[in-house]
Amino acid sequence: SHILPLGLACHGLFDPLGRHSPAVMEAKYQRIKIIGKGSFGKAFLVRNTEVDALCVVKQMDTGMMDSKDRQDAVKEALVLKKLQHPNIISFQEVFMTRKGRLCIVMDYADGGDLHTAVHKQKGELLPEATIVEWFVQICFALLHVHDRKVLHRDLKTQNIFLMASGQIKLGDFGIARVLETMQGFAKTMVGTPYYLSPEIIQERPYAYKSDVWSCGVVLYESATLTRPFCADSLVILAGKIVRDEIPEPDAIYSSELRALIHAMLSKDENKRPSIRQVLKRRFLFTSLQEANEKFSLGQDLAEFSEAAQEEDEDEEGCEGRGRPITAPSGNYDDGISDYSGESEAEDAEQPEIALSRSVAQLRIAESQEAGGVGGSK
Repeated sequence: SHILPLGLACHGLFDPLGRHSPAVMEAKYQRIKIIGKGSFGKAFLVRNTEVDALCVVKQMDTGMMDSKDRQDAVKEALVLKKLQHPNIISFQEVFMTRKGRLCIVMDYADGGDLHTAVHKQKGELLPEATIVEWFVQICFALLHVHDRKVLHRDLKTQNIFLMASGQIKLGDFGIARVLETMQGFAKTMVGTPYYLSPEIIQERPYAYKSDVWSCGVVLYESATLTRPFCADSLVILAGKIVRDEIPEPDAIYSSELRALIHAMLSKDENKRPSIRQVLKRRFLFTSLQEANEKFSLGQDLAEFSEAAQEEDEDEEGCEGRGRPITAPSGNYDDGISDYSGESEAEDAEQPEIALSRSVAQLRIAESQEAGGVGGSK
């Protein structure tokens, strides 16, 4: 017999008619190879024998989990079911094996991940058109996530996947947090160190703008082939993220792209644009249209078109008030984050907590890691 983890049956993730019996489901998915391992299970590339299509099964041993971990596994399945979008790895179904393992069935991205795509360049910078095509799709996905009151919390190039067509798929919502209210703030330190925002490191409350920072790191990495901050230890890395300015991206990229990187990597989250505000940048609009058409995303672009037109009108009426020719160093705020009617929870002032407190915690964590944190690959 198999026992469903608490929450799965009542949330409608399992078929009440019994078609999801363990034996039937195990026969449906033909295992090809292991493509990932974690604390509580493995990810397999499998073939759905009913439709002859490749997909991924994330298999977790719920028997090894405590109640919180089981709840987290259920939450991941629920979050994936909630987030259906062309630029997000789709949840297909969930089932239990005869040995009581929880299996989440997801899309398979046949083009690998963004980290591999970026670092196989071996120092040859990517064309801006390619970077922006990827970036706007990541933003479409993140907008969909944030509009449903979900934080990704572990956005990085390894969690962004490519289809062979070039379509982007955002994945791995294993530590996503659903905000119960628009005033909700997460307070736990999670995520990959290179992509952590200053507010997470300083243990200040954080929300959507923390994902914006991580997305800015992804954009920076795509443009420079390296991360903005690297160090041989977590403590040094934390200090750099909080205090250091980012190395300037190459001048072959447009001033608009470089200015956007600076805006997204503002140390002050209140000066960072939201993802919606990022997508309203005029220089991105043509790329929004092209990606929307090329990949049949079905994205409504009306609000972004209107914002781009308003920006054009503003510049026509105020000569000389346009963007700088070169992107400035440091925190860059071009005023775009001040759209009326877009006050978000993360814009509220939050008390700062000294870095030293979290550094002490990082030292403890670092002592448990072999070799600390190295530079970018």
